[in-house]
Amino acid sequence: MAELGLAGRRPKKPRSLTRQGKRPAAPDLVRRKFTAVAPDVLWVGDVTMIRTDEGPLYLASVEDLFSRRLLGYAMSEHHDAALTVASLQMAMVTRGGDVDGVIFHSDRGSEYTAARY
Repeated sequence: MAELGLAGRRPKKPRSLTRQGKRPAAPDLVRRKFTAVAPDVLWVGDVTMIRTDEGPLYLASVEDLFSRRLLGYAMSEHHDAALTVASLQMAMVTRGGDVDGVIFHSDRGSEYTAARY
């Protein structure tokens, strides 16, 4: 391979899954029990990357676990807190703004633990 100027791919440095020097995560109120007894008790959110010819698009969504209804979503070329905030704001508007007592659960990614969120 060296004679042809080729080199093997080196493994990437493993990423730490600890939250060193970052904002503390919110407590896990769901504890892996993803069922709700009524609407607007438990919402979940996630961000998905969609590959396109022009580059990645990111879709943030908020779902009510009781009805399995999509309450809010947002798409962006950027994977950041603004994207997740927009999807949560849409969910709040969908439910009329009264969301006192709703538990929102996410994967605790950086976009959900940012100060802006």
